[in-house]
Amino acid sequence: MRIAAAVLVEPGDLRVEEVELAAPRRDEVLVRLRGSGICRSDLSLLDGKWPAPLPMVLGHEGAGTIAAVGAGVDPARVGEPVVLTFTPACGRCRFCLQGRVNLCTTAARCMNDGVLPDGTTRLARGGEPLHHLALVSSFATHAVVPANGAIPVPPELDPAVACLLGCGVLTGVMAVTRRASVRPGDSVAVLACGGVGLAAVLGAALVSAHPVIAVDPVASKRELALRLGATHTVDPSAEDPVAAIRRIVAEGVDHAFEAIGIPAVAEQALAATRTGGTTVLIGQPAIGVSASVPVYELTQFEHDVLGTHIGGATPALDVPVLAALAVAGKLDLAPLVTTRFRLDEIGAAIDATRSGTAGRVVLDLA
Repeated sequence: MRIAAAVLVEPGDLRVEEVELAAPRRDEVLVRLRGSGICRSDLSLLDGKWPAPLPMVLGHEGAGTIAAVGAGVDPARVGEPVVLTFTPACGRCRFCLQGRVNLCTTAARCMNDGVLPDGTTRLARGGEPLHHLALVSSFATHAVVPANGAIPVPPELDPAVACLLGCGVLTGVMAVTRRASVRPGDSVAVLACGGVGLAAVLGAALVSAHPVIAVDPVASKRELALRLGATHTVDPSAEDPVAAIRRIVAEGVDHAFEAIGIPAVAEQALAATRTGGTTVLIGQPAIGVSASVPVYELTQFEHDVLGTHIGGATPALDVPVLAALAVAGKLDLAPLVTTRFRLDEIGAAIDATRSGTAGRVVLDLA
């Protein structure tokens, strides 16, 4: 079939084109996409900061409806509303067997090679293979994905919100609740309130952390963080964020989350964490970028530093839970989506994401 998709031809060159999409094979499904978030990871690929096989259809936060199924998939799944994940469990690798499916080696190989699990692609452009991004490629009207990578969600959940469960919301909320195991009453600081940072604020509020300090230079994002559950905000352009955080919590916070991938901000998160506390690095910089770590303080004061990939989540379990909380009104995701664009407005959508002033930018693919 012919579909519309945003194709990354080479770094900096993203075009909406008509491409070919083959039918789903065994254990695969065809999804009619309805919404796709734009993540900073997409920008890193667009800018050539991360290696990727090109040409490739970008997008890894997708939601839609199953339109067709391949062999081995229950036909009753047609019509099912789903969120797509880029880490479906192969169930066989070391990490899947350990319950750490977010580190699945098959998913990692597919990400690196731009293919589906069988090593091939369903996408083509001018008769030549076109690569998938992370088993998803959601900057398109349709996608063929592994059946276990299409996770059922309630039909009443708006796809423009549901798509964020595929990456940004899942990462932020689970970094707090799973990776850091924040408990009620623990103090939290979130440094950088983009989509993932705001989701971390949501996660902190969800588990009754207190105080929850949101740090961001953009006033509208600080205001949104307060709406989502932050108790305090800090403008790092107006004052030293570490001093400001320690003015609110004198000994430093129990948990500090860095959510932008800037080494200097990671160092601030480390400095804002108390003795015996935990710093979680969520944001992903360009490959090869380093931050300075105070080794003596880490050892002497048992300061834990954690990296996290999608918050340590198990998407097949955690996406439905977060979706149910959203439908029940216990996880307010709608305010995260501040701007929507059509697929043919991808250039403007990318610019809005780059601006740093938007919450989450979503492509409306309906």
